[in-house]
Amino acid sequence: MPSQERRCVYHVPYPIDANTTVGGQVRAGKMLTALQNWGEVWTVSGSAAQRRRMMGQVRRAIRKGVHFDFCYSESSTMPTTMTEPHHLPLHPFLDLSFLSWLRAARVPVGLFYRDVYWKFPVYDDNGLPRYQQLAAKTMYRYDLLGYRSSVDVLFLPSLRMGELVDVGPRVRKEALPPGHDITDAPPEPASSPLSLFYVGGMGSLYQMHELCAAVTAVPEVSLTICTRPSEWESLRATYEPVMGPNISVVHANGKEALAPYFAAANVALMVFKPDDYRDFAAPLKLFEYIGNGKPIMATTGSLAGDIVGRDEIGWVVNYDREEIAGVLRRLVAHPEEVTAAHERVMAARDEHTWDARVAQLAGTLASVDRRR
Repeated sequence: MPSQERRCVYHVPYPIDANTTVGGQVRAGKMLTALQNWGEVWTVSGSAAQRRRMMGQVRRAIRKGVHFDFCYSESSTMPTTMTEPHHLPLHPFLDLSFLSWLRAARVPVGLFYRDVYWKFPVYDDNGLPRYQQLAAKTMYRYDLLGYRSSVDVLFLPSLRMGELVDVGPRVRKEALPPGHDITDAPPEPASSPLSLFYVGGMGSLYQMHELCAAVTAVPEVSLTICTRPSEWESLRATYEPVMGPNISVVHANGKEALAPYFAAANVALMVFKPDDYRDFAAPLKLFEYIGNGKPIMATTGSLAGDIVGRDEIGWVVNYDREEIAGVLRRLVAHPEEVTAAHERVMAARDEHTWDARVAQLAGTLASVDRRR
């Protein structure tokens, strides 16, 4: 049960859908549930008009003496000023001024800054007209400038990303990666035969051709790839030359639909062609794998690879078909390695729940000096 003595403001500059499966919006709903498990939550979300009304309620409550332990905000994948359906920045001061007001009222403010995708060349290939890209980048910079005076702690997917986010020396930066909400203990599959599973995208940031070639070269291993039908159809011609009969592609979405594939697999995969963007990205699927009790094979140099190597919850490999195939052959010959990795994942999974992330952010914001 949540504590009735704990109270926070949860600010999100768009509507929260707790049941969404859209990657960029899943986190907001998961964090809302975890915050509600922690204590009383006053939500400020929705359209600009809805947020303005909710902001007024919070301000009136604070003036009447209601205590809030902190305000936690989740940024959008879009600039804050462009989250309305028309994407026009008609309310440029609404959200930042509210966060600044809370700080002035001695409520510690933490904000999760989701992404710096817009700083990479791949953003320029997103299909938007050039003038829209320039407008969006201008407003992304406006957000970062505003955080200098409106935020106490900037939470990031990883501290690596902090090098690309300039919010001045006053704002503290902390890592707050995604989590999982899998409470049931997943069954332990047999460690042999070796059964691999990947769920997610297959676009330019998720190239797996070398991985598929490696699996094809080790027929004792099976691989199931779960991805969107449209994405697979657009890429099928590039993958089929390196895919043998031991690789299957399926299309499922949602926890219940994915459960049989997780149950059948004994190793999960995050082996992609290296990309600068992936150096600091903390994918949701990494923690879903941990929640499902799966040891993970990840690429050297990626944040996922760093976590897997640091916590010894799988294997870190270069994106090279010969090296990957060599590791797969070793695991086929020594299934006890898979069993041992599974046990380490199970020991670590409670550290990576959404509830654990909220406990972390609450502790961090409790240390903010309210006298500032």
